[in-house]
Amino acid sequence: MNLSVAIVDDHELFAGGLKLILDSQPGFHFIRHFRNGKEWIDYLEANLNVDLLVLDLQMPLMDGMQVLPYMRRNHPQIGILVVSGNHTSANMELCKNLGALGFVGKDSNLSVFRDALQAVATGKTYFQEISKDQQKTVRDHGALTKLRDTYLLSPREMEIIQLILHQLETKEIAEKLHLSPLTVKTHRKNIFAKLKVHNVAGLMGLLRET
Repeated sequence: MNLSVAIVDDHELFAGGLKLILDSQPGFHFIRHFRNGKEWIDYLEANLNVDLLVLDLQMPLMDGMQVLPYMRRNHPQIGILVVSGNHTSANMELCKNLGALGFVGKDSNLSVFRDALQAVATGKTYFQEISKDQQKTVRDHGALTKLRDTYLLSPREMEIIQLILHQLETKEIAEKLHLSPLTVKTHRKNIFAKLKVHNVAGLMGLLRET
């Protein structure tokens, strides 16, 4: 196994530390560090030689939550490990829905990162458990559950939201739920109005805040 790995993180020092770890791991080859999602996607469109992506969430210009749906649509073959300082169950759930195979906190120890990297490299998942201290400050049952309870969303609306987050188009959602495309469009319009968002990016932002 000799897999190429790219890092997308706006913190130079942290990214440099990850590079040193990758260089010490047999079977992994570090390619390049990118400071935001836009730099990464510009590179990727001209260089399809990446197997794994180590991705931060909060970055300027284009953050990790914007990168994930793009990767799911256009490059699903690339395994993604999110390494973030915002290690919450809500963020992990959202990243999982958007196609990430792994998620670990930036305060994780070296063995956790290695285990997560190996799992993602073999197509498995690795989502680091929230510590008891974190659970005291992050008392949630998932971002989607909070969204449902806050905005009184119906079971059908929750189904459609989850399919939207999985990047399914209106026709695909209609087929999956055995509805007409017009009915799905109406639900989608009503959901966005109820949540006071205008598009999928707004929905994702709301989920992160919930």
